[in-house]
Amino acid sequence: MRTIRPVFKPRVWGGSYIAEHFDAAPQGTALGEAWLLSGHPAGETRDEQGRPLPTVSRDVEWFPVLIKLLHANADLSVQVHPNDEQAKAVGDFGKTEAWLILDAQPGARICYGLALNSPEQLREVLREDRIEEYLRYVEVKAGDYFPVPAGTVHALGAGIVALEVQQASDTTYRLYDYGRLENGKPRALHIEEGIAVTAFPQPELPTPRPGRGRLGGRSGMDYGAILGERRANHGLTVYDDNPFFGFAALTVEGQWRSDGWARDSSAVFCVIALDGDVKPRSLSRQSRAYDTWLFEPGEEMDLVGSGRAAVVRIPLSDRR
Repeated sequence: MRTIRPVFKPRVWGGSYIAEHFDAAPQGTALGEAWLLSGHPAGETRDEQGRPLPTVSRDVEWFPVLIKLLHANADLSVQVHPNDEQAKAVGDFGKTEAWLILDAQPGARICYGLALNSPEQLREVLREDRIEEYLRYVEVKAGDYFPVPAGTVHALGAGIVALEVQQASDTTYRLYDYGRLENGKPRALHIEEGIAVTAFPQPELPTPRPGRGRLGGRSGMDYGAILGERRANHGLTVYDDNPFFGFAALTVEGQWRSDGWARDSSAVFCVIALDGDVKPRSLSRQSRAYDTWLFEPGEEMDLVGSGRAAVVRIPLSDRR
């Protein structure tokens, strides 16, 4: 087990929330992201001994999943990400991601997809500065989960705190940014790059879902068997399982021990409850919100305390 130390990212749309929850975060800076676990060169996290994340394959340059805490104090830019094949040209992974909404102010919303049918239509409305007329929005609340496949036009809105799990990519193409300035200048847009990777038709607007109790995803992985679902004193919510990651949450009351994680998967636990004290038994100090631990394949997970943690499964197959 490794305790992971986060990396903090100032963002023009960030605020004070992250600094309030991390003693190590820089103060007086608008922080939009805490990279809780990352092997990406754009922001590499280390463990308590200063070690980087382990290499999972000789064919993959960095750890394949990136986990972030996001605080949107203002609307994020309207953006889109490439898939694996498209991202090869820039030496990166594609970026399929997912959001678990941890907190949302009344009326907070996300942008998810757009009501257009072709690259030519998208180019035209961007040129005419009419893109906002064609964006789809949905109001959100704490507990909602949204998968965001590569190629989906999207944006978090103001007033949202979210846990994001994504492929380990830092390739983002901004299509629209409300004319916002950064350091006195408009932020760069990536119109042609973004149009080239936008999927048509766009995915349907998902119904916010609170998760389900048993996995039924493409990998065939049974979270219940892996996590010891039949054991007492815990509740499991499974949100997703896709070729890049699995995403679930676990409630612990008292103690809980797994029978060992799958041999072909790493696991990440991240505390997402602001109260309580759920932690690995071997950890001597009290846990805090957003503490993050990496368990390597086959490693037993022995948790104690009371609280809720996100559980991310990381398959170790090659992605390059």
